[in-house]
Amino acid sequence: MAWNNQTGLLKTIPSEESLPYAPLQSPEENNLHPDLRFLMQFNRDLDRNAQLSKLNEKYLEQRMEALDEHSPKFTEVNELTRIRLHELLLLCAANYANCCEYRAVGDLMVNPRLVLVHVRGCHEPIVKERHKALTEQFRNRARTHADIIRWLKDETSLQIEKPPLIPHSYEILESCGFVSKDYLVSARERAVQIADLAAFLFCGGFKDGLELNNWLRSASPKDSSLMASMMSKLEWKMFRDLGLLISMKICQFFSPSPFQPR
Repeated sequence: MAWNNQTGLLKTIPSEESLPYAPLQSPEENNLHPDLRFLMQFNRDLDRNAQLSKLNEKYLEQRMEALDEHSPKFTEVNELTRIRLHELLLLCAANYANCCEYRAVGDLMVNPRLVLVHVRGCHEPIVKERHKALTEQFRNRARTHADIIRWLKDETSLQIEKPPLIPHSYEILESCGFVSKDYLVSARERAVQIADLAAFLFCGGFKDGLELNNWLRSASPKDSSLMASMMSKLEWKMFRDLGLLISMKICQFFSPSPFQPR
């Protein structure tokens, strides 16, 4: 489901048609409230890195953590910025799925960034190795595979310290109270489509994007067209429109009213 109408993003924002273009820059920006200056610079950074060759989990995690640590004063601009970052997360995951980069898709969508393993009798938790099974990481705790599983069940507990970025971002948007239900439904549906595509390609035996491209070259027009229809479409319109909307919101604060005391 494509979602291209930003009038449904927040519960109360003006329509796209009422917002003229305003670039995210101004010589007067030093006079802005620090919160708006942070959000302006944050969005500029998103614009500079809004390319598939630059988007990756490390960059998106840094941006997410910066936004999580920020205490907003202008809630509407902050939440629009969060939606914009979520759009980049979905675009990045969709591109990974299209290229059969299954681990990268999983890292963004299902594989927690940080899991702590609490072992009975130990004061400090052990960091789970992200891409290794617990039975492999703790293989020296017992002799047989069955005994390792039993030991893990009886002697350990898991704590998800940092969930994957897309569920983390979605949960924040869902709980903030400002994002519309329509956008949340759209974001969830797109995430499900990305996961379904990755699962389909993996079950189809495609090891990587090169193998998929080789198959497409030799496939019949019907099969090629069917596969193309299943690939995730990389729609940038929402991200760009949000940039214009945020720019306009911030620019409203540049020029003080003539009725305000100086």
